[in-house]
Amino acid sequence: MKRASIVVSAVMMSVGFASTALAAAPITVNGYVCAATYTRQPNVTYGQGYVVVQVNTGANCSGSFVGNYYYLGSGASSGGYEYSEAERLGLFERATQAATQGTPVSLYVEGAGIGILNTTYRGN
Repeated sequence: MKRASIVVSAVMMSVGFASTALAAAPITVNGYVCAATYTRQPNVTYGQGYVVVQVNTGANCSGSFVGNYYYLGSGASSGGYEYSEAERLGLFERATQAATQGTPVSLYVEGAGIGILNTTYRGN
């Protein structure tokens, strides 16, 4: 009986930790696209093909580094929306334009800050 209660306790603890990790609320990141990179390389975390968007606080890679955020490909182990290849290519093109034009961006990313859920480009 004691062994069964230990197993049940361990399972309950793992469920509690899993729900805590999944409960992380999405965050909004504001800044400017400094660089965008598209790769077809498979990656366990980011999926089969992905786009990395580097965000800084100022246009033209000025200011400080805010972070790298990802348009995830299929099979990504990271939480967040998985985009089709056509979607990723379109998003990469738009991010590249934003980087060269100094367009402000607002990214809505999943709680761990990796996968991009929504992108808004704003006029200056």
